[in-house]
Amino acid sequence: MNPPPANPGDPAPAADASGAQGEVLPRRFGKYTLLRRLAQGGMAELFLALHRSVAGFEKLVVIKRILPEMSKDQGFITMFLQEARIAATFSHPNIVTIFDVGQAEGSYFIAMEHIHGEDLRSIVRSMKPKSVTEFPIEHAIAIVSGVAAGLAYAHDKRDLNGNPLNIVHRDVSPQNILVTFTGDVKIVDFGIAKASQDAKPLAEIETTGTTQKPASEHHTKAGQLKGKIPYMSPEQARGEPLDARSDIFSLGVILFELCTGRRLFRGKDETETLRMIVEGEYPQPSVVNPRITPGLEAIILKSLAKDLTQRYQSGRELQQDLENVARAESIPVSNLAFGNWMQMLFEERLAAQREALLQGKQLADVLAAEEPQEYTAAGTIGGSLSSFQPQPPPSKTPIYVAGGVALFVALAAGGFVAFRERARAVEEAERAAINSGSIVVQSTPPGAAIWVNNGVTQNRTPFTLRGLPTGPSSRVALRLTAEGYAPFTQEVRLASRNATMTVNATLERARANSFAVLEVNTTPRGAQVIVDGRAIEGTTPLSVSALAPGVEHTVIVRHPDAVEETFTFVKAPGEVEQRTLTLRERPLAPDEAWVNVNVEPSNALMRLGDRTVNTGSPYRVRVQANRVLNAVFSAPGYESAARTVRARPGQTLELNAVRLSRPSSTPTVDRTPGQLRIGATPWCNVSVDGRSYGETPVNISSIAPGGHTVVCTNPTRGTQTRRVTVSPGRLETVRF
Repeated sequence: MNPPPANPGDPAPAADASGAQGEVLPRRFGKYTLLRRLAQGGMAELFLALHRSVAGFEKLVVIKRILPEMSKDQGFITMFLQEARIAATFSHPNIVTIFDVGQAEGSYFIAMEHIHGEDLRSIVRSMKPKSVTEFPIEHAIAIVSGVAAGLAYAHDKRDLNGNPLNIVHRDVSPQNILVTFTGDVKIVDFGIAKASQDAKPLAEIETTGTTQKPASEHHTKAGQLKGKIPYMSPEQARGEPLDARSDIFSLGVILFELCTGRRLFRGKDETETLRMIVEGEYPQPSVVNPRITPGLEAIILKSLAKDLTQRYQSGRELQQDLENVARAESIPVSNLAFGNWMQMLFEERLAAQREALLQGKQLADVLAAEEPQEYTAAGTIGGSLSSFQPQPPPSKTPIYVAGGVALFVALAAGGFVAFRERARAVEEAERAAINSGSIVVQSTPPGAAIWVNNGVTQNRTPFTLRGLPTGPSSRVALRLTAEGYAPFTQEVRLASRNATMTVNATLERARANSFAVLEVNTTPRGAQVIVDGRAIEGTTPLSVSALAPGVEHTVIVRHPDAVEETFTFVKAPGEVEQRTLTLRERPLAPDEAWVNVNVEPSNALMRLGDRTVNTGSPYRVRVQANRVLNAVFSAPGYESAARTVRARPGQTLELNAVRLSRPSSTPTVDRTPGQLRIGATPWCNVSVDGRSYGETPVNISSIAPGGHTVVCTNPTRGTQTRRVTVSPGRLETVRF
């Protein structure tokens, strides 16, 4: 299903501009213009393409098109569409985006994001001509961190009912990792990803190209590259059921190779390579490259653990440890520096790509001038638009001249045929339009996002939705959303053919009960909460207000001593999502230890090195082994106490109980509750010390004296935070 390893994001300057079967490029393909062929395998080929739409919209995409001889193989078509179904649900900065799947000219295709960069294998090969002898450690960390984040997203993906899909990529290898010339990292090709654990024994698996398939279904074709056996996990090599940890192992192999400059599994043949993976002893990274620090080595070894229980359990665990090592060891990880390094490696290729793209764009403009000005939805499954195909040039004239000559000769000799085909397509589109309806959507204020049948579109009001189904049973669920306003919903029925309806929506300002609320409580306390990629101020127990209702929110709960938890939820306006989580303890790294201690009073703070822990007694804290740390315990109204801590790797160090004492002349402390009044112009949702109190004005009749943190959130004005001190028995007023 996949072409041989090649970067699917950029035009290859040295490649032949012609497509398969002698087709001359550029040329129209459905609603796209194919500019250059990037790569071709035994089953599919990749093209750099241009997508044009209304108002001068232009976008570079990559078209993955099934070869004609594979279009008759229903088993392969099913696998191809499976890739599209899986990948099209992804929306993550570290995964290549799928825009479209369809059928044109009898061939199935996938339209995906154009990545202006190179795959990892190409990057490593380009180092030698530039006299770069070692892959920079900081760039290796950037790559693996990005891939780990993308894999974690895919592994945690759920269907619309909230059921886990259990996706495993199964082909994490240098050819499927792309790096842009701005330093961004992308995973490509979920073509053999599985949404269930249905692996076959290795003896039944045939590895060809970049995909694996039962040998009974497809046969190796001459000239195809072998699969990436050197990046298989031991359980994959044995043909056992796979889960996310298999992808982690493959990523660990890549991290080892980038940091050491040496292949990890490379036998004289595939059988020996498989034996090395399953039975061999893996070398210590620091022995191969002494520059590898103990912290980084521990991460590599944990990624490559043969025992699944000792390996990283998720991509987020791996990503977090890499980020911690980079901070602790002052490794300068930077996308900007990475992008500059990439541009240095590929300076000559970038210049050639710009020239090749310019030539293809010029010919595409000529084609566009001859195309009808209105495009239909042809090109997707269920319809196609006949497209003009110029004949290949009879000589070795440069492609940009030959393509132009072929174009104009064909227009002169076969113009009537092309016109007739286009006219027929227009007639079919007009007949389809008569049997479909339209909705004119307007809103006050304008610019609201338009949702159709629970799916968000790229359009904003005012806008006319066309091509909608009609008939007595047709229903369109329309939804409009805008920041700072409550959602507007309406069900529209288009009963008759060619029906047109107008929806005029007046959006109301959002009030406190227009939002959803999230309350998170964890054991242990003190976890960070990230909602839809935004870190929430404070730690658990925590209340998060002003969340959009009716949409799926993704929540990540992180604690330095626990395994990261992720969940999603959807709530109606005014509803509260309450989650109480008992976080699983994260296993110790080889250079870590535990420190346990009981403290009185139980609410005392513990400061260990540069880390403050407020989970409450008894404390259980992860520390770096063989380091002398100063532990300081403090509580209001008590004298502080200190202990010196040093633990061996893997040890659980039990400290003697710490009992804080009151000062010998403790003054009488007035603990009379005070009052707190909070107002805002305009209104806002209020939380005090992480507890939600709803919409202003807020009057708290009884609150403990002392310092408190007040957070005021308005959807259009943002969030403000104040620190207020309440005196015993006094009323304090805060206005935002």
